Amino acid sequence: MLRAGARHPDAGASTSRGPDYHSLYTTLNEYLQLETKFQPRLCLPAESDNGEVTIGARDGAAHVLRCLKVWFDLPTDVLISAINLFDRFLTKMKVRPCHVPCITVSCMNIAIDEYAELNKQPRNVSIEELVSVSQSACTAGDVARMSRVISDKLSLAGRGSVTALHWARLLRALVVGAAEQLALPLSLPEPQLLQLLEIAACDAACVSARTSELALVLVCHQLEIQLVEWSRVAAEGGPPVPEEAYCIYEFAAHLQAHCNMTDASLTATRARVRRAVARYEAHGAAPQRQRLVWRLSERTLKVLRPTDRLTSLLPTIEEQHFAVDATPTRNRSGSESSESEETSDWPRSPVLPVYCDN
Repeated sequence: MLRAGARHPDAGASTSRGPDYHSLYTTLNEYLQLETKFQPRLCLPAESDNGEVTIGARDGAAHVLRCLKVWFDLPTDVLISAINLFDRFLTKMKVRPCHVPCITVSCMNIAIDEYAELNKQPRNVSIEELVSVSQSACTAGDVARMSRVISDKLSLAGRGSVTALHWARLLRALVVGAAEQLALPLSLPEPQLLQLLEIAACDAACVSARTSELALVLVCHQLEIQLVEWSRVAAEGGPPVPEEAYCIYEFAAHLQAHCNMTDASLTATRARVRRAVARYEAHGAAPQRQRLVWRLSERTLKVLRPTDRLTSLLPTIEEQHFAVDATPTRNRSGSESSESEETSDWPRSPVLPVYCDN
């Protein structure tokens, strides 16, 4: 039974304050109908000797997409859409590992086009720039052709895909609206939610779950962080944890029932997300021990001054005593070179300096 202020997703919005609940519930039901269409179902092996794409190759491609997103300062919408296209294409088609780099860049290319068309703005990243930065060893023509193949196989003509990002924003709006009805100072910042979504989207185990379950788990993860913060403040002598905070969890449980999510599947998705976040945090906390290695081409080596003949030990110079009148005279008859035969083969071009930020 619902407590005061908590509303079922099927309830009307006649007495609601803040967001338009009627439109939010209509969108929720629409997303539920389209969830199966845009849901990837990856069945990739951990290791393969038959030339199949493995889970590691898929996660590597997802991290390349995230690097492109950071490099070109693209929004999270483009990244999640590109990863969704990539996973759905792997679900539908059997792909060779040598084609994965081209498919990765092509999915990013399609996602950039969709975002620019949806927001009525010009595209700011060209295909040539994507190919150059990604180092995918393919040409712009290959990316254009592969983009057409992906669009045909996934039937992308029409409205955009409903990804986990759309679900996360919708469920966050519903939870925040319920907190406003309870007069609960709930803070669910969207940037942190998007960062959690990016971490989960780069893990193949997380994207295999239902997009609605993944979004609800991420929102509940933020709720747990907020509850822990309230408990810490209360333990330090601050105000106690608001009783209305537990009503939000009850509202999330009714969202779970409305979306037909079982407790077992939701628990499994929560465990996958926590493992992905734990690995990400452990990797970020680990110190960087990679040594800086300079890789020089043969052409650059010919320009640089060789150092194989240099030694750290200098020969002893013996002192010679000459009488003043016995000092041998030296006749200057023409110019002489100060270079010995040993160093006459050094290049005459100037040494190019190498700068390092560190």
